[in-house]
Amino acid sequence: MVEPIAAAARDTGVEVYHAESSGRELRVQVESQSGASVRACSEFSHALTTRLDAADFLHRQYTLEVSTPGIERRLYRPQDYAKALNQHVKLLVRDGWVEGRLEAAGPNGVTLRMQDAMQNAKGKMQNAESPETAGREVAYSEIREAHIRVPDCELFARGTGRGQGLKESENQMMYSNPRILDPSNPAERK
Repeated sequence: MVEPIAAAARDTGVEVYHAESSGRELRVQVESQSGASVRACSEFSHALTTRLDAADFLHRQYTLEVSTPGIERRLYRPQDYAKALNQHVKLLVRDGWVEGRLEAAGPNGVTLRMQDAMQNAKGKMQNAESPETAGREVAYSEIREAHIRVPDCELFARGTGRGQGLKESENQMMYSNPRILDPSNPAERK
């Protein structure tokens, strides 16, 4: 399966960020230097489908999903962390979720500059020692899941620049949830 994906990426000028297969489903995330567009995803999907069909992939029908990694992309490999240096990240580790600025990414782990508060697995807020505590080193083997995290104040900043730290309105908080909301559902309007 790796060769058809690599060949389709070479032919269409995209880089494969992540690929995974589950049963009859194949999910591939692609990006490019100029930013992967809908057109780039479509061209890659067509090129890959042609190759998979020729190779009789899974010997019957399959589902192919091609997308970009997105703004709050998941981090999988050490090189993904290296590309995310100085960005805000959220990691799920043994003691819960931690957030901070990614200071370093080496061959064995990362160093985070922690924020003024950390949220543990039970959802309780724990105060840190100072607004920016010392770096916390985390081995890759301890990380269960990791994402780039764009703070809501940057996503919903008004004015000329990003991240002006304006207080979010109730509407902005409602739509900052990463899942898709149905505004016609009264339960999701709260």
